[in-house]
Amino acid sequence: MNRAIFLVSIFLLSLSAPLFSTVQADETDEMGVLHTAVNPANNNTYHLLSASSWEDAASYARSLDGFLVTVDDEAENTWLFDTFASWDNQSRHLWTGLSDAGEEGSYRWHDGTPFLYRDWGEDQPSEGGDEHYVHIASTNMGNIMPGTWNDLENDPQYFPVYGVVELGPGADYALRFDGHSDHVVMDHDDGLDMTNMTHLELSAWVHPYTVEGNQFIVMKGDYGWGLYLHDDHVAFSSEYSLSQHPVSNGTVEVDAWSHIQVSVVVGEGFTFHINGVEAGVVLDEDASIPLGDFGSNDCYETGLDCDELYLGRMGAGCDCNHFEGVMDNITVRAGMNSSTMEDRIHFDFPEGEGSETWDASDERMASIEGADWVMPDGSIVAQAVELFVGEDYELEFAAEGDTLLFFVEVEEYTRELYWYSYSLKFGDFEEATEYTLYAQPNVIPDEWNHDTESVGEWGFVYEAWSWPEVGVLWFTMILHTDIEDLLIELDADMADPP
Repeated sequence: MNRAIFLVSIFLLSLSAPLFSTVQADETDEMGVLHTAVNPANNNTYHLLSASSWEDAASYARSLDGFLVTVDDEAENTWLFDTFASWDNQSRHLWTGLSDAGEEGSYRWHDGTPFLYRDWGEDQPSEGGDEHYVHIASTNMGNIMPGTWNDLENDPQYFPVYGVVELGPGADYALRFDGHSDHVVMDHDDGLDMTNMTHLELSAWVHPYTVEGNQFIVMKGDYGWGLYLHDDHVAFSSEYSLSQHPVSNGTVEVDAWSHIQVSVVVGEGFTFHINGVEAGVVLDEDASIPLGDFGSNDCYETGLDCDELYLGRMGAGCDCNHFEGVMDNITVRAGMNSSTMEDRIHFDFPEGEGSETWDASDERMASIEGADWVMPDGSIVAQAVELFVGEDYELEFAAEGDTLLFFVEVEEYTRELYWYSYSLKFGDFEEATEYTLYAQPNVIPDEWNHDTESVGEWGFVYEAWSWPEVGVLWFTMILHTDIEDLLIELDADMADPP
């Protein structure tokens, strides 16, 4: 069955051999590669390992600079089965990278890719006992058909299972900002103090959803140094007045990734680059690096230090000029001269979940305020929950700001499909539950891209679709308050076949 997918298509291993090659494993009990193949659909390289436990296969996969395979769609599942499940005329059950060992029922791929596509065998996953690891069946296993999935314990003793490794760096995450209030904030430390620095370089990958107005990528403290978009140009925060800031000649595209960079040399000027190409030079003998201690009214009146580093908004002194879009790989470099330039901070958002992110040194933590975890294409990172017509689904608790993902298989001859969701449990101050539900067939919806939008202001949403498209209907729920005991019901009116 076709389902919405995310493809990881990075080819890291150069092969001079033909498309398929075979490597004989040592005749020992040690792990080894039995067979190697390249999938022509995505150009990724895969290794078939000798039989082992799931954990041993996963560890060996990392030693090969890969992960146990992530199955992105039906075509890849079929290719894996055809290529490896009967290789060398021997039936082989295949370990995938899917597991819920971390949390029962919360499945994750070994490389961190969101769990969306699935091809469970009948009545699977059974989740019995220690069955936390998923394999592709090579033969009939009762009512489990070949090519479908079954969950097993880590080291089954009744038949061997062979790991399949997919080479590549794993999932890449980014953060998406809503342009209204989303931001990331990190406390000041000495590494961000630019006193006595004469050279500064700020860079980021940005995917703006709009190129109108001022949108800050990063700013230090209260009107300190910063990088932002001024309409579709790149700008540097060099002083209090935005009208005096240096701006690039080159421009960025809306709804596209661009790498933007500004280099500052005190007393000389500013140089901009977009996608590695020089995009303007502003000569200025008064060029400086503001420290972010301006003393704006908000900071002065509250007595706050206002020295934090902000991503996605105009620093500590103004809760304004928020960024709308996706950003990744934020880097700050500085030095007392060009030869002493070094990274002061780098955020590449490796976590993929939670309300905290750590810089590349793993020593600095920043708090994520509202921004969503996404893949580079902007699709949300969330555990997809399958809903079934006629079966209730109850969510015990989720926090304000969480994004929840659901889907249902719409069958042929579905005349009407109905969604009901409600929660009557309020918080300590009797605050009504509020959330927004987006829906769309085949593609995961969000607040920018959806077919229908429903707002549950008092915890209740009703929506109906007439003759919905056959296939997968996706639902994205964004919570505006904490939520308890949310009940979701799906019902359908089926037409008679002709």
